[in-house]
Amino acid sequence: MKSLRQSLIDYELPLLKAIADHRAVLLTAGDHTSIINQLVDTLLSPVATAIILDDLAPPESQALEFLLQNGGQVEGPRFSRQFGEIRSMGPARLEREQPWQNPANPAEGLWYRGLIFKSFQVTRQGSQEIVYIPDDLLPLLTPKMPPSQPSQPDVQIEAVAPPALILSSFNRLRENVFRILVYLQTTPIRIQQDETLTASDKQALTQAMLPPLHRYAALETELEFLLHLCRRAKLLTLAHSRLRPEREPTRSWLQATSTRQTTELQNTWRADPTWNDLWHVPELAPQPTGWENSPLLARSKILDYLAGLDISPGQWLSIDHFVTLVKQIDPDFQRPSGDYDTWYIQDRQGNFLMGFAHWDEVEGALIRYLLTFILPILGVVDLGSSGPATAPTRFCLTPAGQSFLTGRRVVDDGPPKTPWLRVDHNYMVRVPAQANLYDRFQVARFAWLASYDQHRVGYQITQASIKRALKNGVTPDQITAFLTRVTNNQTPLKVVEAIRNWGTRYATVALEPATLLHLKHEDLAAELRQHPGLGPLLGEALNATTILIPAKHVAQVKRFLIELGYLE
Repeated sequence: MKSLRQSLIDYELPLLKAIADHRAVLLTAGDHTSIINQLVDTLLSPVATAIILDDLAPPESQALEFLLQNGGQVEGPRFSRQFGEIRSMGPARLEREQPWQNPANPAEGLWYRGLIFKSFQVTRQGSQEIVYIPDDLLPLLTPKMPPSQPSQPDVQIEAVAPPALILSSFNRLRENVFRILVYLQTTPIRIQQDETLTASDKQALTQAMLPPLHRYAALETELEFLLHLCRRAKLLTLAHSRLRPEREPTRSWLQATSTRQTTELQNTWRADPTWNDLWHVPELAPQPTGWENSPLLARSKILDYLAGLDISPGQWLSIDHFVTLVKQIDPDFQRPSGDYDTWYIQDRQGNFLMGFAHWDEVEGALIRYLLTFILPILGVVDLGSSGPATAPTRFCLTPAGQSFLTGRRVVDDGPPKTPWLRVDHNYMVRVPAQANLYDRFQVARFAWLASYDQHRVGYQITQASIKRALKNGVTPDQITAFLTRVTNNQTPLKVVEAIRNWGTRYATVALEPATLLHLKHEDLAAELRQHPGLGPLLGEALNATTILIPAKHVAQVKRFLIELGYLE
């Protein structure tokens, strides 16, 4: 920051005289340098400073305290938005209107008292205006400011009544990640050149996931987020254009406790700078024109405000009230420079959302996206609405969410004792909810998911599901040995024998399409086989006048027969 003298040196005489008049400085000389000397002596006087601080109106004291709380320097747009714009006036207008006699706002009140000044700083976004207190004036103001009420509004938010419909996020994160891992382990997925999935693969994967939490949360969008999250957590790897689970990290995650599984994924998102939440808000279309935003900054701010809410477990809050609260206490949570004019963001209709007037459409939309999409996927909040056809209007922090937000360390006592699985005579494998995901993952490799609820999952063993497992390198002996272990040797013999029979018979018979070549007499067979081009294409003879032609050679054989005159 500049000194007071450096700050005054570029002022024209009318503005210097305006400050002198407002501070009751009797000027004894009329030249520029002499006036600056007199102003510096007065403005840096402890006595004069104490007098002027006592003379400040409450809004002016609040504006000055805001600057002091920010180290004596604040971005110009941010300061102007809260305390008013300092009107630009030339010498003639200054002398004519004398604005220091009736300042338009708290900012002008401080400006014409010589307490604040404006300058420019070079930032990553270019040259930016700042409002500051000169560095030699700052020490005089800090101890002299009278105690005042906190400048920020009350950060508390009132609880609301429970919603008519509760949209629970319980276990959603673990279950959907688990299902994605199973699908990619059992079904080959080829990634396109732009590292996206084909439409058919997207559809198949979304069909494998839990239904959407609410009608305004598209499963395709949730799938995109979870695939990104799994790759950041090292659970998935892309090799040779195929997306599949990374063996050791996946094994470790599946064998962990449910708490650690959830916490690992939540923290992966919290620390991920590559998922830019703002660029995924459905209502927005940011334009890549060179501006940058920090997803980690915005994310951490919103999480901090959620963590700071003084609420009891199970209390419901209004989404609208929370958005309003953030707008009141920290509108610039994702724009520390207070710059609302250089972020080129459009809505889906192509309208530019520039300026603070569009805060609700940009910042507000980002907060709603986090509350109604990202945080429910991560199990941090449950949502509430008035009915299935309406958008969520309320949220409630889950126990897992409160642990995540407060950063309490999760005590991990190791995996709990896994209950026995049960296989019945109808080839159904019953997996209790307490079973670890690693055992369930093994079941899912050779059986189809048949039923799912919070208490038990059912998997159906069929000949087709065993065939799929065999194609993926799982042997019948591995399957039966696994079932023996997880059922305490209680798998019905009928099921064991069926698995072994299906495995023994697998790929021992092949059906191939073929064409029969019928000959008029037996001598033609030898004649055709002696031809150097045609002979090798012929299959085995079924009898003296019938030869089998493999499907892959039919077109070539037909061409030779026509060229040689045997066939019309």
